[in-house]
Amino acid sequence: MKKIIPVTIITILLITIVIMEQVFVHSTLSSLKEKVEDIDFAVKSNSKIDSENILTDINNLDEYWTSKERILCLSINHNDLNSIGEQIKKIKAYINQDKKEETLLEIELLIFYIDNYRHVMGISPQNIL
Repeated sequence: MKKIIPVTIITILLITIVIMEQVFVHSTLSSLKEKVEDIDFAVKSNSKIDSENILTDINNLDEYWTSKERILCLSINHNDLNSIGEQIKKIKAYINQDKKEETLLEIELLIFYIDNYRHVMGISPQNIL
């Protein structure tokens, strides 16, 4: 009987941590996707994409992802998080070069990664351990 109480407390603690982690992952990826979709709309709406507003948006996106990626790397065992950062860097480079078509393709790929990582970063026994 004495062993049941500590085991129950540890189990509840682990479940709470996993739920908090999932809420953080979901909110981070949702916010990231919103920011990317805003940039996508801005790129599609402008003929010259290396404008100050779009450059500011992509720089803010890069800073946002860099800060969140550090936290995600601590809590999630997933090596492919780097690909989101790499995509953001590619988009940034194409915007600076005023390459609209390449930028739109990279934005589509980034949105694809974000959507797929929501499933990959779901609750799993590996994340609990």
